[in-house]
Amino acid sequence: MKTKGMTFFIILATFFSLGMGPRIDEGKKSEPLFWPPPPHEAKIEFLYTVSKPDDMQIKKGFFQKLKEFIIGEENETLIRPFGIAVDDTGKLYVTDRANSSVNIFDPKEGKFSAIEGVGSKRFESPLGVAVDADGNLYISDSVLRRVYVFNGKGALIGEIGSEKVLQRPAGIAIDKKARLLYVIDVLESKIHVYGLDGRYQKAIGAFGDGDAQFNRPTSMTIGNDGNLYIVDAMNSRIQVLDKNGKFISQFGKRGDVSGSFANPRGIALDSDGNIYVTDTLFEVVQIFDRTGRLLLVLGQRGTSAGEFSIPAGVAVSNDDIIYVADSYNQRIQVFKYLKAGSKKNK
Repeated sequence: MKTKGMTFFIILATFFSLGMGPRIDEGKKSEPLFWPPPPHEAKIEFLYTVSKPDDMQIKKGFFQKLKEFIIGEENETLIRPFGIAVDDTGKLYVTDRANSSVNIFDPKEGKFSAIEGVGSKRFESPLGVAVDADGNLYISDSVLRRVYVFNGKGALIGEIGSEKVLQRPAGIAIDKKARLLYVIDVLESKIHVYGLDGRYQKAIGAFGDGDAQFNRPTSMTIGNDGNLYIVDAMNSRIQVLDKNGKFISQFGKRGDVSGSFANPRGIALDSDGNIYVTDTLFEVVQIFDRTGRLLLVLGQRGTSAGEFSIPAGVAVSNDDIIYVADSYNQRIQVFKYLKAGSKKNK
């Protein structure tokens, strides 16, 4: 008769006999890829793509492998990545519209996790994602009409908003200094402002095409100067407002040439204040300076490195690593902004 202990060791033996222990990936390195291409001075360098934890050198621990061997392997591959954020430690957060989850890649700790909902209630349409100075995670769900707040261990610690206020929350951004949460409401064409304690502060904007008015805004980011940079999608422009919602400037127009927009979606800023805007119809990332002057067009339609299929969210880390949610290619593409005088530019 087999004892429980014997059964356990039989499982272990089978586990290793199937080659499920540590394995080295011997994939080939691709050739360096830069924008603009030589002989011009390089400004952007392609680094790698992420579609699963292994791509960020995140390996499963022994007990995780054993658990999956017994109960079945979990799907950890991105399907339709959409919203994206990166914190000061390099931890990457990605909302996935297809499996209604938020994937968390932590290369520093070598860990991967996913948040699929609140208690027994699954997310229905997680879109926006942001992280505050304390490492708390904020996730907007456009169908549930809430922003859910989780601590660094993945435990729910709060809910912000309600169906009485939020109609279709999408992009979110956090002013870490002022401790404010900005929530874009696509249907209402306005931005709701909350304290991080969940208290409602005010609304910014209204439907229209004038200054500080919006038509289906999608996402926003906050500059080091505290100004708000907002993708005003159906008005085909980027609006810049101060922290109080007062209009400062705008750039962009609808068109089919570089520098114009077809369907702008995500936005981010690098350390020099350059503005990155994804366009799902052009299937590129356009990079502008602070005045709205076009500097560079990154990518084109396709499936190879540096090519996109319906790019959505974009985020830039403190050390100028650029993450782009390449939605229909089921991956995150990772690039590096090469500041003037950097090694690659010499």
